[in-house]
Amino acid sequence: MVAPNAIGKKAYWKALAEGKSGIKRIARFDVSSYPTQIAGEIQNFDPTKYLSPRDARRMSLASRFAVFAAKMAIIDAKLGYEKEIELGAIIGVSSSASDIIEANHGAFIEKGISRLNPFGVTAILPSASANNIAAILGCKGTVLTISNACAAGTDAIGYAFRNIALGMDNIIITGGVESQLHPFGFAMLSVLGIMSKRNNDPEGASRPFDSSRDGGILSEGAGIIILENMEHALSRKAHIYAEVIGYASRSDGPDSVKPTANESGLKRSISLALGDANILPEEIDYISAHGPSDEFDKIETMAIKEVFGQQAYKIPVSSIKSMIGNPLSAAGPLQLIASMMIFEKGIVPPTINHKMPDVDCDLDYVPNKARKMNNINTILIDSHGFGGINSSLVVRRFKP
Repeated sequence: MVAPNAIGKKAYWKALAEGKSGIKRIARFDVSSYPTQIAGEIQNFDPTKYLSPRDARRMSLASRFAVFAAKMAIIDAKLGYEKEIELGAIIGVSSSASDIIEANHGAFIEKGISRLNPFGVTAILPSASANNIAAILGCKGTVLTISNACAAGTDAIGYAFRNIALGMDNIIITGGVESQLHPFGFAMLSVLGIMSKRNNDPEGASRPFDSSRDGGILSEGAGIIILENMEHALSRKAHIYAEVIGYASRSDGPDSVKPTANESGLKRSISLALGDANILPEEIDYISAHGPSDEFDKIETMAIKEVFGQQAYKIPVSSIKSMIGNPLSAAGPLQLIASMMIFEKGIVPPTINHKMPDVDCDLDYVPNKARKMNNINTILIDSHGFGGINSSLVVRRFKP
């Protein structure tokens, strides 16, 4: 993973367990005129650790994140990807490479066609991250891009799960990637008025489920996992972190622009994912919430209560967006990776900055401090995207 508060599995987990925020004042460009001046920006990122300088120059920042994270995942999975294994790649993105688009458009306006990057056309394709992973890692299986806003990474994992269940692939590199922290793209989101303006308190700005929340925090990064057919993984003695057992996606329909608590598609996606996993609601031990630190926090809380009833008050629910902001398509995969580490470490990451209870958000949000819990066996992961897409994954501790 490449996250605002850490890069790499060990550092990422340590940051989450310690409640470390990765939200800072934006350093990449001048934000003095922006109403929101803070974000989950990836800083001190050196792509050449896993990428040649030539390849890195041809890619957008999002693609660099994606290939970097994919190579880390391949190494962690101990896969000999060069020859003997046919890999797939299913990646979630929310939009095209705004850094390449903005740079080339500026050069064109100023200097004309002679200043355009000849690799720009392929670099700005929404499928660029999946294509770059496929090219560099030699993927010859299914290569697919899912674009479903903030739910895209979760949907990519869900589609990979189904592809493997159908026997189309044995191993798929899957997850999500995002980098929209560039002048024009960030400005477009700023005018929506949905982001926090706590510019003087970056680390305290993302406050999921807190009554003083004033908006979400845009961030960037990548979360990549290796999803593999169980028999194949066992045959090569792979280290299995968790088992994906259920997935579903549902739209808010007519309420997609501004969903309401009563009509949210999240309630239906949770119920269908539980059904797909063939488990009862009371079997869920922890919920990794979408929790973006805006009005959706209330909608998500209501959806959880409607599905789980009184059991909802007994299930720990936390949002890692309090620490990493909202990396859009990378959010769900980063939640999944955090959930897999819960199985490994027996610790539930907290919802930091939870100081003022909200009467409409009254569940156990694991406030401010990580919680030791060794009895977490089944986890629900929620995602919601602009346009009204709601997706849910159910994962289970692997038991040989």
